[in-house]
Amino acid sequence: MATVNPVAAVCAAAGVAAGAVAATCAVRAAKMRPSAPAGAPLTAGGYAAGDDAVERFRALLRVPTISRDDPALVDRAPFEAWVPTLREQYPRVLGTCELTMFDEFGILMRWPGADPALDPIVLMAHQDVVPTEGQEWAHDPFGAEIHGGEIWARGSLDTKNIAAGILEAMDVLMVEGFVPPRDVYFFSSNGEEVSGPAARQAVAWLREHGIHPYLVMDEGGAVAADAPLGVEEPVAMVGVSEKGHVDVTVTARADGGHASTPADNDATRLLVRVCENIAAKPGKPRFTRALDATLMELASRSSALYRAAFSNLWLTRPLVSQIMAGNSEMGAMIRTTYALTQLEGSPAHNVLPTVARANFNVRVAPFETVEDALDRMRDRAAEVCRASGVSPDHVSIEIDEAVPYTEPAPVSPFEDDPAFDYLHRCVAGVYPEAGFAPYVQNSCTDSREFCAICERVYRFGGFIYSAEARSLLHTANERIGVDVYKRGVEFYVAFLRNLSELG
Repeated sequence: MATVNPVAAVCAAAGVAAGAVAATCAVRAAKMRPSAPAGAPLTAGGYAAGDDAVERFRALLRVPTISRDDPALVDRAPFEAWVPTLREQYPRVLGTCELTMFDEFGILMRWPGADPALDPIVLMAHQDVVPTEGQEWAHDPFGAEIHGGEIWARGSLDTKNIAAGILEAMDVLMVEGFVPPRDVYFFSSNGEEVSGPAARQAVAWLREHGIHPYLVMDEGGAVAADAPLGVEEPVAMVGVSEKGHVDVTVTARADGGHASTPADNDATRLLVRVCENIAAKPGKPRFTRALDATLMELASRSSALYRAAFSNLWLTRPLVSQIMAGNSEMGAMIRTTYALTQLEGSPAHNVLPTVARANFNVRVAPFETVEDALDRMRDRAAEVCRASGVSPDHVSIEIDEAVPYTEPAPVSPFEDDPAFDYLHRCVAGVYPEAGFAPYVQNSCTDSREFCAICERVYRFGGFIYSAEARSLLHTANERIGVDVYKRGVEFYVAFLRNLSELG
């Protein structure tokens, strides 16, 4: 069987004949290499997390801090028990740090550093978790039981693992008598899952006190196993921005009537056509410098065909767009997405409603604004109205003001930046087998609030997340490997222990 030349295959797919262009592509593909930090890897200094660290983590998982959209439905008792549980499990940390509370149960802890004149760092997580009702769990979601080497519990991945990992690392270093070179803040929200106000309040407090963090690191990316493009090695994916978020109500109106005499433009049928047109035409893909860096890192660890395609984006962007569009995770990287999540029609089975509604959960790409995303929806609705022979005012597109919304976050520096390289060095020290890449996060985090006071906001949790683990977020049977947790603690020890190397 003849061997396929990957460069020739890519050029052919891009509609380019072999020749000088193909030679240029071959040279660029040959030069592609995985990224490497500018400085030496930074390690946990020989520290290895033990079973005692796991037991403290399990104690936090047993506190059912469930947040809900309706504050009246929140069980306050677990939130009232949260700080006392922290004091019980990490008495040295709580005794050393200054504690400030926001929105009753959100916490901001300051670990004083040797030089208060230096801008501090902020490490973030959230103690609230999503509900478990209606989910079928194999084990008690708040029992933190260990089965098959994994800790089964709500919050084990999102994000009590990060909170416990940070607190554990602080305790380890305090035992050694370590004093960070600059102040270290730990912030944990009690309402991240419901866009609660704690993060906004904490940012306002820091601004009022003239505090300008040098770096903020929150949940988001992770050391991703089972990465796209057939990459076999794990890759540390660091969010340098995150998409904006808005919920949009699409409303269709008609005369209504009895279900025995339906018409082409009944409100429900018109709504369905509009919704399908919006979902099917989400806008043209667009590449950013962060996305280019993501693709270059992934491709450098993938097959020769992918290396040829992704090292020559100047030629292959249309081809690459098609490749990415075929994967839900990667397709979301290149455009604004419109997820149809709710539909509402008639209250009776035999009545044609005068009004039908739908909700779209829209994630706005960093090269657009919320208004851009809305304008596209309105254009798509108008297209359907014209094709249906009705005026555009039969359909309205409005922001659901009851749900907090946000513009895309600014892009934090990642090219030749000392803070980003510091994070790379810490990953290289604890996860030497892993690649390292910036990316734009599709989901929203509390860290977006900190963009108002900090230029370097990164979204990265120092744990390995397999594809299976990523699929368990907010679902039944959320769990984390015991060894995965221990190694994550070692990452946070490395991150804090080596702060003198930062900037």
